[in-house]
Amino acid sequence: MALQYSPQQKHPVMARAEALAGAGRPEEAMLLIRQLAAQGHPDGLFVFARNLWGGGALASDPVAARTQFDLAAKAGHGPARIVSTNLLASGIAGPRDWVAALARMSGEVTIDPRRKAQIDLLAKMALTPAGNPETCRKPERLSDAPDVLRFPGFATAAECTYLLESGGKNYRPAQINDGRGGTRLDPIRNSDEFTIHWLIEDPVVHAINRRIAAVAESDADRGEAIQLLRYRPGQQYRSHYDYNPQLDNQRVTTALIYLNHDYKGGETNFVKTPLKFKGRKGDLLLFRNILPGGAVDPLSEHCGMPVISGTKHIASRWIRAERFVP
Repeated sequence: MALQYSPQQKHPVMARAEALAGAGRPEEAMLLIRQLAAQGHPDGLFVFARNLWGGGALASDPVAARTQFDLAAKAGHGPARIVSTNLLASGIAGPRDWVAALARMSGEVTIDPRRKAQIDLLAKMALTPAGNPETCRKPERLSDAPDVLRFPGFATAAECTYLLESGGKNYRPAQINDGRGGTRLDPIRNSDEFTIHWLIEDPVVHAINRRIAAVAESDADRGEAIQLLRYRPGQQYRSHYDYNPQLDNQRVTTALIYLNHDYKGGETNFVKTPLKFKGRKGDLLLFRNILPGGAVDPLSEHCGMPVISGTKHIASRWIRAERFVP
């Protein structure tokens, strides 16, 4: 269960619920949380929302979870207000109102100091009233087969720094689903990763996602959450396809933002072609994983070569064929 929030003065019902969850009695714990939420208690609403979002003791229901986050925010719960504004800006699991979301941010600086940095960054972005980029960088074609484009200077130095800092101390070894509802270490990748998941996809990250969608000629709601990837010396991503034959909603395009370039090695190598690429800080690499008919492009097979020295940081976003966000 996602019972992570701990206010300074914890409600006794919340304390009992956490004890029950820790004792392996999640259904009883959730009953108490539901009761607390029904009373309009902000902590109960927030924890109920977290569990509705992530599933576990409850079936995952992001739309219902967003409603509970909004209620918790109106009841005065600070972290819920941050989440509520993030979702309002992105339109994930409910309506999108970019202007209203931005108007709320100045009142949230005392809740989350990063809001100030976000406000400052957004002011430097050339955005339409809907939060889309006014203009986009022109691409440099690196290859026709596979279809690979480079967008020089796609992200500013300040945006790269912001994304880098978003990872903080939250990185963990790269994992994949184990097919049984759990995860296991990725056998072909030994890098570290952190996902900027939808609850923490703040307006700065969402504006960058919309910029990626614009240059990919796609929609922002087709993108998976951004993954921050860190490669230390010796770490690599062995040869693979981003196309996954098990997916009904296919990963048609891959976008990689290079957040730094002060490292040796680590090139993105399209192994069946002569193309080997190392981006400069702020560059975006965009490549198609499928052929016009929808089949996998065999030439899209690629690897992240071992880093020799320094640390490589990139932000990765897979773009699906159809809407992917809830």
